[in-house]
Amino acid sequence: MSVGIVGLGVALPKTIRTNEYWDAVVARRSDAHDRGDVLALHRGASGAPNELVPEIVEAIAELGDPVYSGARSRHVLLDEEEVSDLEATAAREAIRDAGIEPSDIDVVLVHSLPSDRLIPSNAPAIQHKCELVRASAWSLDVGCASLQPQLVTASALIRGGVAKHVLCVQSQCGSRVVASDHPQSIGFGDGAAAAVVGAVPEGFGLLGSFMRTDGSLRDGIVLAPVEGRTPVREWWKDGPLGPLRMATFDADIGKLAGQKGPEFCRDTCFEALRDAGLGIDDVSLYLGNQSVGWFVGACRRALGLPRERTFETFAEVGNLGGATVLYNLREALKRDRVHHGDVLLMYSPGAGFTRTAVVMRWWSRGKSI
Repeated sequence: MSVGIVGLGVALPKTIRTNEYWDAVVARRSDAHDRGDVLALHRGASGAPNELVPEIVEAIAELGDPVYSGARSRHVLLDEEEVSDLEATAAREAIRDAGIEPSDIDVVLVHSLPSDRLIPSNAPAIQHKCELVRASAWSLDVGCASLQPQLVTASALIRGGVAKHVLCVQSQCGSRVVASDHPQSIGFGDGAAAAVVGAVPEGFGLLGSFMRTDGSLRDGIVLAPVEGRTPVREWWKDGPLGPLRMATFDADIGKLAGQKGPEFCRDTCFEALRDAGLGIDDVSLYLGNQSVGWFVGACRRALGLPRERTFETFAEVGNLGGATVLYNLREALKRDRVHHGDVLLMYSPGAGFTRTAVVMRWWSRGKSI
């Protein structure tokens, strides 16, 4: 049985912030911020300059925007809105797009950054809000790299006869984990995306995958109670533990993962293509996470792909984390950049540190083989 995406949905908050909102934040950015910012790769935690690989240097130079890294606008969730409401909106759209009923969903796989509660995850909230009366709802969380493991898991469940339709949901609401007056907030946007996974004609859908984790890099990016840069062991304690926010326990480890970004992308994607029995020349379109404005450009160079075979929306929505690839797939379809039979290469790195890639041949419902 061949398994692939049969329905897509996205959701963005209505509130939009442009670069003007962050002008004051940019003015306050300091050398100390750059040393602690894992996305500021040009300088180590000690302040010493880092030597960047050519792919990153060239991508940054091409971007030509050292202040906002190419970002122009971001959608932001209002204080009274819940992340699961955004996810449910994307999920309903994906179910409609698949041409099925909510009762046809058997399993829901969800990654939220952050979820409405620490426990339970947003999976039960989506099951309830979307009236998925027959579905079991699980959290499958690999950080920003969660989409590809969700697709592989969904495929295994369907091939194994456990489920007929699996709903995969991704969201990132950076405004909930990075304060708007912090320099790192400049690149984050809020958004959600969802995909219904089901049977597709033979030769279409998921063709290959590759996933690897290097736990030695796990402290580079964390979401945890902050007391300096020391892990807080007992979250229940009263007192000045500091806020729960996106942080790092070792900035140099986080920066190292960023410096190796093009290498990780190349190795992971080539292994996924090898698993699919294809090569880079077979790829119609590359869709990858856009953690910063230059990242897709650096990955494109590492893969040896021309610009016209990549697609990104960082300038329009910023970094959407795990929701990025599905959001960009939906936008690429709307803009006539994806066609029936195209080979799609989807890559995502995530905190932990896990890197994931899948290769998929796109099937448009109603098209003949």
